[in-house]
Amino acid sequence: MRITTIRSEGLAALSYFVSSENEAMVIDPRRDALVYHNLAIESESKISHIFETHRNEDYVTGSLELQSYAPKAEIGHSKETRFGYGDIDLSDDASFKIGKMAVTCLHTPGHTDDCMCYVVADTTVSSDPIVAFTGDTLFVNEVGRTDLVDINKHSQMSKKLFNSLHEKVLPLGDDVIIHPGHGAGSVCGGAIGDREFSTIGYERKNNIWLSMDEAEFVRSKLNQRLTRAPYFKRCEKLNTDGPQLLCSIETLTEIGVPDFKKLLKEENHQAIDTRPTNHFLEKYIPGTISLSLPNMGLLSAWSLNSDSSISIILEHKNDLEEAWSYLVRVGLDNIIGFLKGGLSGWSAQLLEFQTIPQISLESLQERITDDTINVVDVREPYEFEDEHIPNSQNIPLTQIGTGKIDEFKGGTTAIMCPSGYRSTTAASLFRRAGFNDVVVPVEGLKGWRQKGYPLSTALHL
Repeated sequence: MRITTIRSEGLAALSYFVSSENEAMVIDPRRDALVYHNLAIESESKISHIFETHRNEDYVTGSLELQSYAPKAEIGHSKETRFGYGDIDLSDDASFKIGKMAVTCLHTPGHTDDCMCYVVADTTVSSDPIVAFTGDTLFVNEVGRTDLVDINKHSQMSKKLFNSLHEKVLPLGDDVIIHPGHGAGSVCGGAIGDREFSTIGYERKNNIWLSMDEAEFVRSKLNQRLTRAPYFKRCEKLNTDGPQLLCSIETLTEIGVPDFKKLLKEENHQAIDTRPTNHFLEKYIPGTISLSLPNMGLLSAWSLNSDSSISIILEHKNDLEEAWSYLVRVGLDNIIGFLKGGLSGWSAQLLEFQTIPQISLESLQERITDDTINVVDVREPYEFEDEHIPNSQNIPLTQIGTGKIDEFKGGTTAIMCPSGYRSTTAASLFRRAGFNDVVVPVEGLKGWRQKGYPLSTALHL
């Protein structure tokens, strides 16, 4: 048995190519699915099954996309959701033989009602399980969140997850290796550990959630505050109905400067600049949105409107495929093309650039003391409640596009986040909305805290 982990950066989503003999299965494939097809060729394996651990909400699943490369592969997912695609509606204890692997399906509701874990035995050695692919049921150092199905069912789903963990997963045995659906940085859990695998025994000893009784577990889940981004609903619908195949999306083309200028005037168009944040702050095309390439995986989903078309400004032309993949992974498919020549092409036409001033934390502190500047904090509400600069205003990046920006009062304003990435994206959105007097302290709240400047903190009893 060979397991290859594929990580989708930004989203911290983990998918798996698992082969035995000349047969393979893929678990929770990402949408740009060519990587699995290539792994099958390299390992001289045929993909026979594609398994989903649940209807994901933070990214668009690639099962249909992968099946277009491997037409004989069967897609399997839980019978608890009425999917618009797929070949096998899985029940608890359903089993499959793939190469020398025996795969058993465990229904583990809690994160969603359709959560499945896939338990694998290596039959060349034993019928005992050796590895479990636990999806969003059990993570390293964490367990799945229980607030997304319906906030009114938060307590009910928490009880379901507790029972799934203690009645289904933990009894598999301490020696069983777990491969979860997400790693550190995912919005699908709280403090997910910075490792991509663990064992049930290690988690039993070290994962605080597994040491709680049911009442404490439910109470702690109800008090857990995590990001609830509007784009989740889009991904849920696409993953229920089945997303369009990427081959049906028009090929991206170069956009000349005159046509790009026209696009910038369209209300329902978003031009995104993928250059590093410091480059954007120093010089950018008016009306464009900063989404630096390393942060696009998450921030594009948080800040872009799926109903509007998208164009891309690249620092290097060979960045196009990576930028495109970050967008389609979260269902942002309406991508027109990219600016021909990038900023150099724009500059060659002697067209206008703008800048967003940076401000040092020392200057920011002085101006706050003098009451000559406002502070807008674009972190999530639970982050803001834990600690924030006194008298700052919370307008989360995830809510700017939903009209939250209408609460902004204007005036000279510093846009604040932990380390400058979210704040630069937010500042570009504020500028785009007509608020020009904004500055960015790129050292962020991390730097503010290190300097010992005042913070308002929540008291957790």
